[in-house]
Amino acid sequence: MSTQASPSGPERRRAERVRMAPTGGPVSVVGARLIDVSPYGMMIESPLAMTQDSVLKFRVAVEGRKTDVSARVACCTPRAGMRHAYGIGLEFLDLPSEVREQIRGVLVRHTAAHPTR
Repeated sequence: MSTQASPSGPERRRAERVRMAPTGGPVSVVGARLIDVSPYGMMIESPLAMTQDSVLKFRVAVEGRKTDVSARVACCTPRAGMRHAYGIGLEFLDLPSEVREQIRGVLVRHTAAHPTR
């Protein structure tokens, strides 16, 4: 777990999130725009605010392989400069370990192929 401070307080993520292109990437969410993802959670963009600690169902696709998962709403914040859009931070609750490892591997390869500019 990282202890770096973020603008909103101490960093609590267990792994760094990797941004996905607006046009898609090796990890996606059916019916939502994925902003970034880690093996432990993701941020999606939503036109609706969501209640913190709500548990929602999602279908996550990793390199085309789909898995249904539950995720807890960790935060919901208005997106800067965007009208009626929210960033929804989600923590995976029941992601199978093999899918978590697949996400980890995909993100390592994706980061190597698309270094931060």
